[in-house]
Amino acid sequence: MSVNYLGSLIGTEVKINRGGPDSIVGRLLSVHYDYLAIQMKDGTIVYIQSQHIKSISSTNSNVSRGNKSNRSYRASQRFENAYTFEGLLGQLRYTNVQINRGGPEKVEGLVVHSGDNILLLVVNNEIIRIPIFHVKSINAANKNNSKGKSDNKDNKDNKDNKDNKSNKATAAQIVAIKLMLKKYRSR
Repeated sequence: MSVNYLGSLIGTEVKINRGGPDSIVGRLLSVHYDYLAIQMKDGTIVYIQSQHIKSISSTNSNVSRGNKSNRSYRASQRFENAYTFEGLLGQLRYTNVQINRGGPEKVEGLVVHSGDNILLLVVNNEIIRIPIFHVKSINAANKNNSKGKSDNKDNKDNKDNKDNKSNKATAAQIVAIKLMLKKYRSR
């Protein structure tokens, strides 16, 4: 797809892929060399590799950029910005992520390394190697989904800040992961 065409859709609500677990509806935030960033209505930002996009269409709810229709989107989580998809994966190091939207290839884990066309995730104390080509989409996984919603704006902002922080590994987790990687690489 033309970067000019995709660039003209920035700020509007789009549907990526027609159906199934890889279908995503949300506001197009940015277009990069080999991936797109989409913000879903719940505030989740999903990064999609361009090579896995089968179709893209504007939804009927589009009016114009900056109009009230875009206000229905929740305040977003931290927005990563890199020139390439592999660069994006590097920025997500030590972040809890969800790979792919659904189906049998969906996996959640902590990114510990990306490079040489491989993504290493820690899932339940196991290191999983995923070829980057097979990553259709990635988003920061929210570990605190079970919390109730707050009516108070200040409490909501505090909750959002806690949710965003919970996506990153703690110092103790990073040390444990580095030890696990050292054992993994010595095999």
